Amino acid sequence: MFTTKIIFITITFIILVVISFKMKVAKSSFPLFIIYLIFIITNYPKGKANYKENNTTLSKSNEEESNFKKIEKQNSSLENTIKNNVKPEPLILNEKKEKPANTIQKIVEKNILDDLSKDKDIIKNLPLVVKDIKICKSIYKRTPVGSDLIFTNNVDSLYCFTRIQNPGQKREVKHIWYFKGQMMTQVRYNVRKSNIYRSWTKKTILPNQIGEWRVDVQDNNGTIIGSKSFKIKNISNFNR
Repeated sequence: MFTTKIIFITITFIILVVISFKMKVAKSSFPLFIIYLIFIITNYPKGKANYKENNTTLSKSNEEESNFKKIEKQNSSLENTIKNNVKPEPLILNEKKEKPANTIQKIVEKNILDDLSKDKDIIKNLPLVVKDIKICKSIYKRTPVGSDLIFTNNVDSLYCFTRIQNPGQKREVKHIWYFKGQMMTQVRYNVRKSNIYRSWTKKTILPNQIGEWRVDVQDNNGTIIGSKSFKIKNISNFNR
């Protein structure tokens, strides 16, 4: 059977262990456990208790009480030592959360796409350059024939031949034909990406349309990138 002393010490041990865990100093419970184990081994009753005279029993009771007080004092001293020397440290969480790998990959992909988009915009906005522009009577094998700046009014039609450099994407170009400053017609067509893109438009010339003519070449933004002026003269006055 367990004695009152063992029960008391057991309760005290349990209380101290609970306190050490609450204070997050679980390691301090090991010395308590060793003390408790030694106490149990040395004080566990062996065999039947020998009953002695009343004065002997009282003497043992006084001795046990004295031992209780000593152990209680030791436990109290140990508890105070734990409270004074062992201070619980607050749990510091790392507020900087690391970005998961898939998020980093998405950011990298987005940056690459943004760079590609910027490169495409730069290429897209590269200007068209008119390398050559001629007014001629006909086109043979993609080459102007009979180019000049003065023509007679007996021509049925004339061509505006252009050689355009396009370093970017396919874009729209316009040939705008003017007679005496008045727009007569405009022809739209697409210029593909090319170092030299040959193209031409055709305009019918009436016999009475004698005078100053001009053809403007405009890009998709309406900017004039090339222009050519020419004259139509009456055939009867051509050599004068």
